Amino acid sequence: MEIHPITMTLRTPIPMSNGVIERTGNVLVKLVTDDGMTGWGEGVEAPALTRQEQADIVADLEQLTPLVIGADPMRRSALWNAMTGVMPKAKTAIGAIDIAAHDLAGKALGVPAHQLLGGRVRDTVPALTLVGSGDPSSDADKLTARYDEGYRWFKIKLGMADAESEMATLASASELVGDDGVVCGDVNEGWDEETARGFLRRVDGMRVRFIEQPVPRSDRDALLRLAAGSPVALCADESAGSLAAVAEFAGTEVGGVSLKLIKHGGMTGVMRGAAICAVTGLEINLAGKVIESSVSAAANLHCAAAMDRIAYGCSPANQGVVLDVTESPITPNHGTFNIPTTPGLGVEVDEDQVRRLHS
Repeated sequence: MEIHPITMTLRTPIPMSNGVIERTGNVLVKLVTDDGMTGWGEGVEAPALTRQEQADIVADLEQLTPLVIGADPMRRSALWNAMTGVMPKAKTAIGAIDIAAHDLAGKALGVPAHQLLGGRVRDTVPALTLVGSGDPSSDADKLTARYDEGYRWFKIKLGMADAESEMATLASASELVGDDGVVCGDVNEGWDEETARGFLRRVDGMRVRFIEQPVPRSDRDALLRLAAGSPVALCADESAGSLAAVAEFAGTEVGGVSLKLIKHGGMTGVMRGAAICAVTGLEINLAGKVIESSVSAAANLHCAAAMDRIAYGCSPANQGVVLDVTESPITPNHGTFNIPTTPGLGVEVDEDQVRRLHS
């Protein structure tokens, strides 16, 4: 197992309620079999979400290495269970190894990774794209530009400006897409309960599918109270930081959860989360963590292809990076991602570009 720390940078920084993201420290994992076959995976640092930075992920990977060396990539559940049993909090590192194992197994069998997850339920996935800066005029221009490029699913970043400004952006997006698309909002824990309740009341009647994580994860009860009285569905992200937490939202008024490779343990963990949602009625937002490479983006798409429920959208987060790890990045076509169909993840990693990105 090779561990490759890299730094990825966006051409245009993305503002959020908890800070502006311009670059991030990722960690690529390369698994090599005894006959030279390779598989690639990725973990992304997310201090505000997982409390882990790049160095923490590297340290976890180093501790997990003895479990990986000599393991059979065809027995991915056994490997995932072993890693989770020894280091249950190392979900980002476990996820990177798990993605690489799926890439490797798919290549060995000559099938795309979604075939290992039960096969495709869908061939394409609308690209849920991020907009939102707190400036309604600027955001309206961005929405129009993205709409003209073919995008129809928009996630508006909230919690950065006054309610009037952010309501204006939601209204612009809703009017723009009409019945042809989806509009949702993401607060990233940016409001207290009173602020959230006031904003949610004003969304009543708008074409907004869900609002994500309006209050801090530390106050789960506030999220449940808001969900019980909200005119629009709420989605838990930071509050759904483990599979156990996902299961705890079953039977509540919360409409859905955000599943992520870095917080649930890669493709195996995400698909286990999807199974929980399928039997409990929770909707799924499958989100990449800004900023990721085409390795994680492809893993997200393979999971999205095999999931029963994906009504809250899928947002691979390699869009807008200065340099990806492949010469052929995962990109949407007219606002829609095609599911990769070549063996494994369907991403040919360029190791020269990995060296250029080395941290």
